[in-house]
Amino acid sequence: MHRIHSDNATRGKILLTLKKKGSMSVEGLSKEVNITPMGVRQHLLVMERSGIVEYVVEKHGVGRPGFRYRLTDKADNLFPKSYQEFAMGILMDLESTEGRDRIDRLFRRRRERIMAGMDGLLSSANGLSDRLRVVADRMQKEGGIIELEENANSFRLKQFNCPISKIAVRFSEACDHDLQLLREITGRNVTRQQCLSNGGQACIYVVEKGPEGLSS
Repeated sequence: MHRIHSDNATRGKILLTLKKKGSMSVEGLSKEVNITPMGVRQHLLVMERSGIVEYVVEKHGVGRPGFRYRLTDKADNLFPKSYQEFAMGILMDLESTEGRDRIDRLFRRRRERIMAGMDGLLSSANGLSDRLRVVADRMQKEGGIIELEENANSFRLKQFNCPISKIAVRFSEACDHDLQLLREITGRNVTRQQCLSNGGQACIYVVEKGPEGLSS
């Protein structure tokens, strides 16, 4: 029984690592999840048979080609989603009957509703770091896989799993208003370096530590 639980936990670590890092070699995964390369291969074989992992061959000049593993589209279903197909149908119907401006107004209202719902937590946050942690906690509760990093001049908020990713691919307004929401919450200059809806490995936001009010 313990062996089954251990295997599932290890495969979960491999799954999460590939979600965050993208394609990786067996050796790279071995270091990340702290098991032997042979152990990684055994888990990858099981996951490959389940259709959630596949490999690509990389050639490096003369010599044997290397293998890198990545998640399949099927694996994306293992991460939390928010009834996207139903919501997508409603949005497409609205677009066809009322126009694209109606979609923008909906996402603006969503942004305002989220902001209003976070007012209490944000009012008690002490500084930019605390405000970003409030945001990160909320995103995780909604099914996001979040990392928050800090350096001398900025914070980097990374979102590896978007609960409305399929909607965002079709309706970029979702991403635009998420960026604006983060600017309003932090009161800082915020830029987005990558976006899942554009094929990025994550949605990566850079939040400057400069004076408040620069984002307007």
